[in-house]
Formats: sequence, C-alpha cells, structure tokens
Amino acid sequence: MQLKRIQLVGFKSFVDATTIPVISHLNAIVGPNGCGKSNIVDAIRWVSGEMSAKQLRGQSMSDVIFNGTTSRKPVGKASVELVFDNSDGRIAGEYAGFSEISIRREVVRDGQSAYFINGVPARRRDLVDLFLGTGLGPRSYAIIEQGMISQLIEAKPEDMRTHLEEVAGISKYRERRRETETRIHHTQENLSRLNDVREELTKQLQHLQRQSRAAEQYKVLQQDQRLLHAQVKALQWQTFEDQLQEYRSRLSEQMTESEAQMSMQRELETKIEKSRLTTQNILDEKNGVQKNFYELGAHIARLEQQIQNKQEALAQWKKELQTSTELWSELTTQSQSHTETTKTLAISIQKLKPLLGEHQAEFQAANQVLSVAEKKWRDAQTTWDQFQAQLSKSNEQYEIAKNNIQHYETQKKQLSEREQRLQAQIAGSSAANLSKDIEPLAKEVSALKQTVAATEALLNRLSSAIQTERQTYQAAQTALTQLQGEWQKSEAQHASLSLLQQHQQESQTWLKLQGLDKKERLGKIIRVASGWELAIETILGGALAAICVDTFSTYHNKLSSLSQGKITLLQKSAAEKSRLSQQTVRDVITPNDYLPAWTSNIYLADNMKEALSLQSNLRDNESVITKEGYWIGRNWLHVNASYNDGNSFLLREKNITELTETIATQTAQLSVLKQKTAAAKEALETLESQRESAHGAFQKQSAEQTNAQATLHEKQSRLNALTEQQQRVQSELQQITTQLSSCESALKAAMTIVTERQQMQSADHANRDRLLSEKSSAEQTVSSARMNAQIKKQKADDVQLQLSFEENQLVVLNESLRTSHKQLIQLTERRDVLQTQIVQSDDPLLQWNTQLQSLLQQRMVIEKELQKIEGRLQEEQTALQAHEAACSDVETIHAQLQEKRQQLQLAQQELLVRQTTLKEQIAELQFEFSQLLSGLPEGAALAEWEEKSQAIQRKIDRLGPINLAAIDEFNTLTERKVYMDQQCTDLEEALNILQEAIRKIDRETRHLFKDTFDQLNTRFQKLFPQIFGGGQAGLVLTEDDLLTAGVIVKAQPPGKRNTTIHLLSGGEKTLTAISLMFAMFQLNPAPFCVLDEVDAPLDDLNVGRFCHLVKEMAKDTQFLVISHNKITIETADYLMGVTMQEPGVSRIVSVDMEKAVELVEA
Repeated sequence: MQLKRIQLVGFKSFVDATTIPVISHLNAIVGPNGCGKSNIVDAIRWVSGEMSAKQLRGQSMSDVIFNGTTSRKPVGKASVELVFDNSDGRIAGEYAGFSEISIRREVVRDGQSAYFINGVPARRRDLVDLFLGTGLGPRSYAIIEQGMISQLIEAKPEDMRTHLEEVAGISKYRERRRETETRIHHTQENLSRLNDVREELTKQLQHLQRQSRAAEQYKVLQQDQRLLHAQVKALQWQTFEDQLQEYRSRLSEQMTESEAQMSMQRELETKIEKSRLTTQNILDEKNGVQKNFYELGAHIARLEQQIQNKQEALAQWKKELQTSTELWSELTTQSQSHTETTKTLAISIQKLKPLLGEHQAEFQAANQVLSVAEKKWRDAQTTWDQFQAQLSKSNEQYEIAKNNIQHYETQKKQLSEREQRLQAQIAGSSAANLSKDIEPLAKEVSALKQTVAATEALLNRLSSAIQTERQTYQAAQTALTQLQGEWQKSEAQHASLSLLQQHQQESQTWLKLQGLDKKERLGKIIRVASGWELAIETILGGALAAICVDTFSTYHNKLSSLSQGKITLLQKSAAEKSRLSQQTVRDVITPNDYLPAWTSNIYLADNMKEALSLQSNLRDNESVITKEGYWIGRNWLHVNASYNDGNSFLLREKNITELTETIATQTAQLSVLKQKTAAAKEALETLESQRESAHGAFQKQSAEQTNAQATLHEKQSRLNALTEQQQRVQSELQQITTQLSSCESALKAAMTIVTERQQMQSADHANRDRLLSEKSSAEQTVSSARMNAQIKKQKADDVQLQLSFEENQLVVLNESLRTSHKQLIQLTERRDVLQTQIVQSDDPLLQWNTQLQSLLQQRMVIEKELQKIEGRLQEEQTALQAHEAACSDVETIHAQLQEKRQQLQLAQQELLVRQTTLKEQIAELQFEFSQLLSGLPEGAALAEWEEKSQAIQRKIDRLGPINLAAIDEFNTLTERKVYMDQQCTDLEEALNILQEAIRKIDRETRHLFKDTFDQLNTRFQKLFPQIFGGGQAGLVLTEDDLLTAGVIVKAQPPGKRNTTIHLLSGGEKTLTAISLMFAMFQLNPAPFCVLDEVDAPLDDLNVGRFCHLVKEMAKDTQFLVISHNKITIETADYLMGVTMQEPGVSRIVSVDMEKAVELVEA
C-alpha cells in the first residue's frame, strides 16, 4: 500500500487545485520559510480525521479554508484527497478488492466536514476504521510535525502506549472493546429497565386479581352499610334529644345562681367607694408634709455642697502655694549658673575669630596653585586623546585594507570559477522540445476541466436535492410516528372512559328488553357551560343517567318487571318562571327540555359570598348553588365532595366527546401523512440512483483530468524552470563581469593604503612616548596641589564649626536667662494672691456649719410626722384591697356562670341543628325517620351500631377501589408479562456473550501487546547505539497489568548516566525519538511517513546518520521529508519545491533528481 498523490483545493494557502505526486520512496519538500510547506502536513493530518483545530494551528475548523489575500477573494470550501495504491491488498475488509483507494474530506465555512471514501459519502468513523492497524491516523507516529519529534519520547506513559498499540495492530481491538463495553452498558440498562417493568407488571397483576374478587362483595356490603348508616343517624338523633333535656334543666339552675351573685357584687362596690374617698384625703395630707420635707432636704444639700467646695478650694490653694515656692528656688539657682557660662563663652569666641581668618587665607592660596596645575594637566590630556584617536583611526584603516585585500582576492577567484560554470551550463541547456508538447496537452486539460465541472455541478444539485428530500422524508416519518402515538393514546383513553361510563349505568338487561337501551341518557344530550360541571352534577347526581323518553304512558305497565336496581325516566316539560331575576341552573344547560321542573328554582352564584347574600330571600322550595358545588337552601347547606375530575359523569362525557372528535381528525391526518411519506421515500430513492450514476462518471472524468493535468503541470514546470534558469544565468554573468571590474579597483586602493601606513608607524611611536611622559608629569603635579588644598580647607572648616557651635550656645543661654526672669516675677505675684485667699476663707466656713446644724434638726421633726401619716394610709389601703378582692371574686364567679350559660345555649342550638341535619340525611338515604326509629330494637346502643357500621366499612375499605374491567386488564397484562420474561432471558444470554467477547479481546490484546513490546524494545536497543555510536536505551512498563500499563522511554547516551529522558539536550532527544520511531517502522511499516524539519536540531554528523537510516527505511516505506538541510535534501530521490511568488498563494515545483542528473550529464 503506497501513497500515489495528494490533491488540495482551497486548503490554507493552496487555493488553486494542486496535485502533489508522490513518485519515489524518498521525497523531499523544500522552500523558504512561510511558503506553505507545513500546510501539506496539516492537510494529511486533517484528511486522516483530525478534529482539533489547535492541532492544525487554527482556532476553528473553518480556519483551514483559504481566507483570501490582497489580490484574491476568500473561498467557501476546502478539500483534501489522498489517493492510495492498494494493489498489495493491505487494506482489508470491504475495500480489499479495490486496487486504488481515495480518501477525501471537505469542509465549508460553517465548520461542517464531509468525508468520502472512493467518492462515496462516509462517516469519520469509517475513515478511522480504515486506517486501524496500518500505523496511519491523525495522531499516529507516521506524521511528525515541527517540534513533535522530541514530544514523541516525552509523551505521557498512556500516550506512548497508544503508539505501541498502533504498531501492534491492536488499536482495532481497543475500538471493538469500547464498542462491546458500550453494548454491555446498554444491555445492562435495558435489562434493568425490563426488570423494573416486570416488577411493576407483577404488582399490577396482583392488584387486578384482588379487584376482580372484591367486586361482588362490594355490592352486598354497600347495601348493609346503607341501612346501618341510617340507623346510626336515628340513634344519634335520640342521643341529641336526651342531651337537650339535660341542657334545659341546667340553664334554669344557672339563672338563679347568677342573680344572687349580682346582689352581692353591688353591696361590695358601695364599700369600695367609701374606702377610696378616705384614702385620697390621707394622701393629700401626706403630699403636703412630704413637699416641706423635700424642700428642706434640698436646702441642706446645697449648703453641704458649698462647704465641701470651699474646703476643696482651700486645700488646692495651699498645695499650689507650696509648689510655687519650690519652683521659685529652682529658677533662682538655674539663672546664676547660666550667667557664669555666658561669660566663659564670650571669651572663647573672641579667640576663635582671628584664627579662622588665618586658615581661610592659607586655603585660598593653595586653591590658586591647584587651578594652575589642573589647567596644565587638562592641556596634556587633550593632546594625548587627540593623538590616540588619530592613531586608532590609522590602525583601523590599515587592518581594513589588509582584510579587503584578502577578501577581494578570494572573491576574484570565486567569480572567475562561477563564470566558467555558468558558461558551461548555458551551452548544455535546451528547452525547445518541451514547448512543442505543452500546447495540445493544455487543450486536452481544459476540455476535461469543463466536463468535470459540469458533472460536479450535477452531483452538487443531486446532493442538495437528496438532502432536501431526505429531510422531507424524515420530517414526514417523524410526524407520522408522533401522530400514531397520539392516535393510539386517544383510542385507549376513549375506550377506558366509555367502559367506565357503561359500568355506572344500571339495569342494562331490563332496558334492552324494553327497547330503552337505545334511548339517550340525560348526561349525554345536555351541554353545560364551562365551569359549572361540578355544580350541575351535585344537583342532578344520579339523574344524569336518567333515560329521556317522549311519554311515561308507554312504559308504566312494564315497571313491575324490574326486579332489581333502579331507573329514572324523564320526559319533556315546560320550564317554570323563576321568582327572582337571578340566573338559574336551566340557563347554563342546553337543551333544558328534559330537566326536572324544580331546577327552575335553583339559582346560580359565582362564589360563596354572593350565595350567602341571596340566602335571606329564598323560599322553602328555592336554593342557590356556587361553581364549587356548595348548595344552599333557606335553612340548609349541602356539599358533595365525592365528585372530582376522576369520577364526574359530566366531565367524563365531555372528555369522551372531545376524544371522539380528536380521533376522527387524527385518522384523517394519518392517511395524509402516510401518502406523503411514501411519495417522499420514492422520490429519495430515485434521486440517490441518479447520484450514484453521476458519481461513477465523475470519478472516471476526475481521474483522466488529474492524470492529464499532472503531466501538463510537470512539463510546464520543467519548461518554466529551464527558461528561468537561462535568464538567471545571463543576468548572473553580467553581474559577475561588473563585480570583477569593481574587485580589481578596490584591490589596488587597499594595497596603496597598506603601503602608506607601514611607512608612518616609526614616527607615531616617538610622538606617543613624548606625550605620555608630559601627561604623567602633569598628573603628579595636580595630585600634590589637590592634597595640599584639601588639608588647608579641612583646618578652616574645623575652626568655623567650633565658632558657630559656641555662638549658638551663647544665644540659647541668653534666651533661657530672659525666660527664667519672667517666670520668677510671675511666681512672686501668684504666691501673694494665694496667701490672701487662704486667709479670707476661714470666716464663711464657720457661719455655714452653724446654719447646717439648725436645718438638720428641723428635718428630724418632719420625718416623725410623715411616719404617722404613712401608718394611717397603710391601714386604709389594706381595707380597700380586701373589698376589691372580694368584689373581683364575685365578678369572676358571675362571668363564669354567664359563660357556662352561653355555652349551654350554643350547645343546645347546635344539637337542634344537628338533629335537623340527621333527619335530612336519613331522608336522603330513602328511609322514613319515624319508621326507622320505631323499628330499632329495645335497648339499641349508638356505640354498638357505630361499631357494626365501622366493621362493614372496614370490610369495604379492605376491598379497596373496585374496577369492573379488572378481568380483561388482568388477561392482557398476563400476556405482556410472559413476553417480558422471554425478553429478559434473551438479554441475559446476549450479556453473557458480550462479556465473553470482552474476555477474548483482553486475552488477544495482552498477547499482542507483550510480543510487540518485546520486539520493539529489542529493535530500539539495537538502533540507539548505532545512531549515537554507543550508549543504551530501552522501554519500561509502568505496571504489571498489560491492559493498562503505560510505557516509559529510558535513554542514556555514551558516557552519561541521566535518570530521566528530560535531562537530554534537544539534539539528543531528537536522535532518541528518531531511533524509537524507526524501530516502530521496522516492526510495522506504515504506508508512508511524514517528517517536518525533524533534522533541525542536529549537527552535520548526526544529520548524515539520520539520512542513512531514512535511506534504509525508504526501501519499505515512503517518506515525505520537509527540510532546509542541504545534506537531507541531497539524499532525496525526488524534490518538490513550494513557492509563493504570488503573496499568500502556494504552488508546487517538482524535480526528479535522477532525470535531472541525466539531463545535466547529457
């Protein structure tokens, strides 16, 4: 299996239809940076099924489509096709019989890809399966892009294992195992769902079996329960009557006791009023005395505060006087000390001023000497710098001239040799023969292009039509399936509701004998306004099953033959006029001819509030009902909560009518959809047949066009190359002649410069020595003068610093003396003021203490008077509290009696209402109250009868819901249960088969992986020393489990003991990866191998080793090598150049090296 050619259209920079023939086993692709060489690698990876745009150096899949240049518009589609020669039958399966296999991938701007195998649309999965086991694929070891060669050995252990699986040919086993695991998962899910359904069916069967047994028991128990229920209500009425007699007696007793309590309460209230008046008089007296007491206390507190304030001020003055005296003494001593220090500093300052003048004069003299020395030094340095610059420039010119002489002599020799080679090349080149063959071949290619374009346009139209027709067919099929499901659901609901309606209609046998089974029921002929169904069913109840007849006279003689059950007959009657203007029941029912006459007196209300407002205007034969079913009469209210959406006759009848109409509509739609689906299917088959024929013609025409175009392209390329070569040679000869002339002139000028410079060297050395001596003498003079000036300046600065310090200190001491003098004056004045205040404060303190003692004696007298008044007040308040407590007790007893009397009255009224309700309920059960009460045995107890009723109710409850259709449902579910059991058995058998398949795949995978690992490791260990000239390498498993173990690459070049592959240099990693990759190819050669600049990190020696290995491997595998290295390019048998003469557009130029050598030799 070999790659024959690569065809690109609109892929990245290959905008034009480009065919890359793969003629030799070793092909090299060359070209400058950015010309589009790596786009060929991206194209191969993309057509192999790559789905990551990042791996293709893009952000989205639409980035692979040519995006336009400054002179070209973007295109809307990219296509890449690989054509393989499968004459050896390496690709097995359904394509084994094809000698040539083409794989094409197309993508449009929306990012959607289409795959084709031999021109037939296929899935990406089909394409990947085709390459399984061959070593090809989007991430396989057969395609190595830039920078990926070292990543091969640095890959994670799991990724390295993937490469080994591809070499071992077990990638297809991995895919099959994944599919088998998916099937096992789906089978287990189906089995789990099936078991859930079986369990649910078992529960339903048990439930239906119980229902069928309970049906007959239910009827008997229901009749007994009805009689017991009525008897219980009669016994409850009797119990309420006994309780009423007791309540009347207790009410009379409580009235007498309540009047006695009222008389006692009035007597206690009189005593309380007198006691309150006395207490108030005592309180007024107490308040007057207490006011005097509080005023006297306030006066005493003020006087005590004055005495305390004066005493505190006196203590503060004495303390401040002592502090001022001590501070006055300290300031006096400090002033004397500062005066002595001031005199000493004044004498020192007078001595330092003359000394400072002497030192400053010495510094100025030394500074003048330094200025003169520095000027001389600067002049000498400038002269030296100028000489050095001139000398450096002359030496530089001399060296440049020497180098130019050598360069021009070499260039002159090379130009002469190049001129001779070009003259020989022009003599041996001829392009006339190629021009004659190109014109007829170009016409043939143009005609084939038009034919292929027309066929491709036809194919595109047919594909679009097929896609549209397939969407139409699928939409029709989906709609048909959905509608069939809805129709079946509607049929099932209709049948269920109809059966339930029939079960609620009694006496079917008798009705059939009398010919009444064909008559309409009231519930079927009437239509109720929306929202009033519950209210109407509450009113009519069983009358909804009444049979509508023309007259009763036809059937009154036959009623005696009805042995069981009950029936109701209705005939038309005129409506009575309602008394109120309120809407009645008959207004929301159509037709209302068969409604009982009493329905004219039942009014409608939207809510309970409106119904209660109408209740007061109702008569005995009138009532009002709400939408919620609350039925209110003049003195009664009826609620029937047994009706809901599940057992409402009217709602079921409404649903049956709606379902009948829905089923009829769905049946008509089903017929239309079936016809539409059949027509779409037939049209789709016709279009697919036409496309198959057109596709066969397109393949044949495309192959002819490709072959012709490849031949034309090859000859045009060769002609263009020869023409361009001749033009370049002529132009280069002219340039060489000009360059030789310029080289001669430049050589003479350079030799002149060298001669002049050699003559001037001795004079330069003498000037250099003289100037260097002058410069050194000037530097020594400047250094000595600078040091003397610095010494003089330091002495003057030291004297200046000492003088400034003593002057500042003298100023500070004088300021401190002035401040101390001011503080002494202030302290003397404050001492005099404090002494005067202390003397004057003695007289007021004595007067205030005398006054305080007098006020304290007055307060003691008032306190004794308050204690006497408090005693009298306490006695009177105690008596008042006793009277109030007694009155409160009487009020409590009276309120309790009043509450008990109200409770008895409410209970009495409640019993009367409940007695009335019980009579109504007994009448509803169709029993006569007086007969029922007299028919009860003597001594019948309510609890005993309630227990009997509850016992029967428990039996009914234990029966559960009654389903009359249980038998048919039970049989249907039984058949379904048997079918489900069989399905469960089949699924378990299938699950066992799949699990056995997994185990078999694992055994084969372990065996193949182990053999491949050992063989690859052996080959890798042999190749590595050959490439490196020594060292060792090998593969290591990460764990013992051969199904999950990862693979690690170990490599140690000669003389190194590195512990990990990451410590190797870039070149060493590349050589190690090349060793491993070639070991893989030796074990399982892929049809071709693409290497994109893998030799870039290698030196010439290692590139030679690399090329030698590639040459050896090319015997079994095709190589497409992209390189800039001359050694690698020279190794190739066939060269393909990628050019970009038009900016942004890549083109191919190919050269057969063997033919090129033959042409040159000829």
